[in-house]
Formats: sequence, structure tokens, C-alpha cells
Amino acid sequence: MDDLEFRRRIMSDPKCRDSELTAAIKGSESNSKFADEILDLDSQIAKAMSVDVPEDLADRILFNQTSSHQDDKVVRPNFAKRAMAMAASVAFVVGILVGQVNWGNLIVSPAQASLADTAVKHVINEKSFVEQLDEKVQLSQINAKMEPYQHQLSDSFPYHVYYLNHCGFGKSNALHMVFQGEAGKVTLFFTGLSSAQAESFVKDGMSGFVEPIGNTSMILVGEQGENVAKIAEKIATMIKPSI
Repeated sequence: MDDLEFRRRIMSDPKCRDSELTAAIKGSESNSKFADEILDLDSQIAKAMSVDVPEDLADRILFNQTSSHQDDKVVRPNFAKRAMAMAASVAFVVGILVGQVNWGNLIVSPAQASLADTAVKHVINEKSFVEQLDEKVQLSQINAKMEPYQHQLSDSFPYHVYYLNHCGFGKSNALHMVFQGEAGKVTLFFTGLSSAQAESFVKDGMSGFVEPIGNTSMILVGEQGENVAKIAEKIATMIKPSI
């Protein structure tokens, strides 16, 4: 048995002493010394691995896990959170101080913003389709399309109507009309979705206006600079419940 094979077998099993290994150990002082060193190292490793486990170790682990889980649920305010809380308090005080200011035309509520966003997106998506149409829509056709929303026009529509149909409007439906305004074409949506108050908006280079009419809403979208608020006021006075 050569030295390499001897060392490999001793390291793989330090306690093995078959005839070949015994002969190699007795026949070489270096082999005998190496075998003793490996056997001693194996004994040290075994001793190091043999550690008595405390009887209450399991209870300690469970306790620490429970404590950590409860600590995770405790909200400890850090600097950023305290700063946000302070900012909110300041904003509240400022809101009280300026409560007499009419912010209606400056701040659009989330519900109103949703109507505005839906209307503008619809106008952009269908612009290429409707811009070449001229259906020369009549009053009777408009009232027929408004019937599902239980409203109708009390007088002739004061603008030339190029296009009229129903369309999907967010999670609802709407009457979709395109007519000639003062500065260009204006798109009107009449939907069963309610709105809180009349508000104007500007988005993606277009001017718009949300006009609540009972439990329904009229949204106008025109080119930027179009006085959609004036048009909305004029049309709104003509829309009456049909029942």
C-alpha cells in the first residue's frame, strides 16, 4: 500500500485497523504518527459535537419566536412617520385658516378626476374614428339615445352634431356626442354616474367640464381654450327628466 492510499483510507475512517492498515502502521513510523494524529483529531471533533442541550431550550425558542412575532406587530414611529404626522397636523390647521376660500375650481375630487380621466382617454382613443364623420344628428335621435338615462332635451340642440352613439364609459355606459363648439369640436358624455359638483379641468392639452345633473353627469371635453363651462351651462338648462 503506497502512502497516498494509506492516508486516504485513514482520513476516511480513522478507527479502521484492518490487516493492510495495521501492517502499514507497524512498518512506518511516519504512518504510525499520521494515524495517531488523525485519530486524535477525530476524537476532538466528536467531543466538540457532543454538547449537552439545556432542558428548557425548546421553551426558550418558543418564547423568543412569540416575542419576536409580537414585536413585529408593534408600530414604532420613526422620524419619517413623526414628520408626516406633524405635516398632517399643520395641513389641518392651515385648512381651517383658509376654509373660507373656494377651492372648487382648483382641486378635483377623486370621483370627479375619474370621470375626467375616462372622458379624455375616450376622446383620444376615438379621435381618428369620429373626426371625419358628419351624421347631421337630429333632436329626436338625441332624445332617443338619452332615454336609457331617463332624461331628454327640452329644446333643439343649439350646436351642429357630427356624431351620436352609446359607448362604454369606465364601469358604466354613456351617451357619446360630438358637436361643433366655438373653437372646435366638443365631445359630450352623458352617463348615469353621479358627480358631486360642477368642476372644470385641463388635461392632455384639452379643456373639460363635469356638470352634475341629478344622479347623472354630463362631461364635456374640447380643445384647450374652448369655453366648455359656458357650453355646459347652456346645455344643462335644456336637459330635463323624461319621467
